[in-house]
Amino acid sequence: MPGIVVFRRRWSVGSDDLVLPAIFLFLLHTTWFVILSVVLFGLVYNPNEACSLNLVDHGRGYLGILLSCMIAEMAIIWLSMRGGILYTEPRESMQYVLYVRLAILVIEFIYAIVGIVWLTQYYTSCNDLTAKNVTLGMVVCNWVVILSVCITVLCVFDPTGRTFVKLRATKRRQRNLRTYNLRHRLEEGQATSWSRRLKVFLCCTRTKDSQSDAYSEIAYLFAEFFRDLDIVPSDIIAGLVLLRQRQRAKRNAVLDEANNDILTFLSGMPVTRNTKYLDLKNSQEMLRYKEVCYYMLFALAAYGWPMYLMRKPACGLCQLARSCSCCLCPTRPRFAPGVTIEEDNCCGCNAIAIRRHFLDENMTAVDIVYTSCHDAVYETPFYVAVDHDKKKVVISIRGTLSPKDALTDLTGDAERLPVEGHHGTWLGHKGMVLSAEYIKKKLEQEMVLSQAFGRDLGRGTKHYGLIVVGHSLGAGTAAILSFLLRPQYPTLKCFAYSPPGGLLSEDAMEYSKEFVTAVVLGKDLVPRIGLSQLEGFRRQLLDVLQRSTKPKWRIIVGATKCIPKSELPEEVEVATLASTRLWTHPSDLTIALSASTPLYPPGRIIHVVHNHPAEQCCCCEQEEPTYFAIWGDNKAFNEVIISPAMLHEHLPYVVMEGLNKVLENYNKGKTALLSAAKVMVSPTEVDLTPELIFQQQPLPTGPPMPAGLARELPAADHRNSVRSKSQSEMSLEGFSEGRLLSPVAPPAAA
Repeated sequence: MPGIVVFRRRWSVGSDDLVLPAIFLFLLHTTWFVILSVVLFGLVYNPNEACSLNLVDHGRGYLGILLSCMIAEMAIIWLSMRGGILYTEPRESMQYVLYVRLAILVIEFIYAIVGIVWLTQYYTSCNDLTAKNVTLGMVVCNWVVILSVCITVLCVFDPTGRTFVKLRATKRRQRNLRTYNLRHRLEEGQATSWSRRLKVFLCCTRTKDSQSDAYSEIAYLFAEFFRDLDIVPSDIIAGLVLLRQRQRAKRNAVLDEANNDILTFLSGMPVTRNTKYLDLKNSQEMLRYKEVCYYMLFALAAYGWPMYLMRKPACGLCQLARSCSCCLCPTRPRFAPGVTIEEDNCCGCNAIAIRRHFLDENMTAVDIVYTSCHDAVYETPFYVAVDHDKKKVVISIRGTLSPKDALTDLTGDAERLPVEGHHGTWLGHKGMVLSAEYIKKKLEQEMVLSQAFGRDLGRGTKHYGLIVVGHSLGAGTAAILSFLLRPQYPTLKCFAYSPPGGLLSEDAMEYSKEFVTAVVLGKDLVPRIGLSQLEGFRRQLLDVLQRSTKPKWRIIVGATKCIPKSELPEEVEVATLASTRLWTHPSDLTIALSASTPLYPPGRIIHVVHNHPAEQCCCCEQEEPTYFAIWGDNKAFNEVIISPAMLHEHLPYVVMEGLNKVLENYNKGKTALLSAAKVMVSPTEVDLTPELIFQQQPLPTGPPMPAGLARELPAADHRNSVRSKSQSEMSLEGFSEGRLLSPVAPPAAA
């Protein structure tokens, strides 16, 4: 950081990124130097063999090349480990060392050609087996190094590198025509470069007009995000490490403060006395939560055979193979009559996996009416089912599972919702608005809902309700599809699991609370990501990079368990930085970012959070986290919480497990209280609501409380003693343990 300039061109690699490549080459060349020295000077060669004499001369010259390589690579390692991410002065001579190393590489290339010539002349006629093997080894080693360097150069090549250097050479903040033209060329070049990368990534797919439009829009998005930034990929990795450290430090600092309303953090979210937990002791609330858990099964089934095999890798394959009939065996009936399957593979694996999913869950009353496996940009797979037990027709939309789905995800500009009878300015995620329009059009053209509601008139399917569900991309599309269908089906309900953060404008989000229930698990990244959220994330990332004084290799290695956490680089608060450590463009942190309409997650949000028990030693059993369900604020998901779990907790089966664990922990807490009181009471007679933790009234003198609850009482002096823990996310293990605690007495005076 910034990108190194070699041959008057900027490259997509920093001068502090060369530590590992140089160490690898140094070890390779050192090993080969030792082996070649032993072979050349430790063995006796036949002086009458011309091939042996040529080998000795060639090998001695190659030893000199290896020694030169080792010296240059040691210099690269030493220089690359100096300075900090932005403190590049100690590495300014790196480009000259690279020039020397490239000159040596040219000599290596010449020696590799000479080695090939020797092999063609003497390999068959030479009787010295050692000479032949040594020469072959030198040639192979040479070409491996040369090809690896060439591939690395291609990977770090920046097509806009020369324009970037010219722009940097202009005076800072200069507003003349030349600066404007260079900036325009740079932006166009970056957009073209990103578009080319996307096309290479999706080279095996057939390109439609909509896909080409998606390429250009997403390329512009990436070019806009990285505009005016002289950063390389490793800087982003180091920035994420530093940002995670900063977030943890801030949470610890908040907990150590004496006067604030935040009592603890669960999954990175602050918990206060005003935090609203789901009142699961309330029968209506419990039924609603169980309904949320139930329809997650429909969202999970939409992923077809890939997710089915991921959840059941052994027996799942056998189940699918037993029910599957490929085009080689057309005589076996594959689907029940009245089921429409569109664009499934020749074995019908997706439709069969959906059906097997419900059979495995003992949901035999679910009939699949229509399954569309058609997958394209802005055209998402979905299926329609009739649930006779719940008397509902369910539309389930698949989440992201293909590169085309990723293009739909990334087309995140604001688009007007085409809702009948509404003339306001409801806005939504463009890619998902187009996907919802496609599904609505498909339902109307194929008359799918008419078939579903007329499936079995004798069982009253005509009067069934309509449910729309989805996960991730499917959740956002389901929420917007609910807007489009609600004029025809006013009693419609939508369940959106892990929806994207940049989905609906504020007015549309408020309206969606009438019929959309969203679920977010823990530190899931997707509900916190939208264009407006990315702008804030960009500022935070640049800020932590600018404040860091540690070498990049130390930061990245410190994120692993290779060194103790106490040696992680600490953030240094610096009020002013030397001009030599500023960004290439002084406006990087103050530049007016592109104005994008703030978009939010949909509906009423159930946020499933959990505590983080302290890590135990390897010989002790790790305590399981305790899960809770709280009502989330749509505008509170505006910060990306950096964590190893931010991607894992987005997986659909992990979301389902988290929902179920809330019920498990609730039942454990109920059992613990009953055991503690040693009385048989109705669950509604014992207040299990976690809000009791944060009540300001004194503890009742009734039945004893579990130990974990008493420790979270908000008395100021008691709270401070609890907050002295090093963990920023505290344990509420009392919900899952049945230990007794006598009523808390006031603390004794010091």
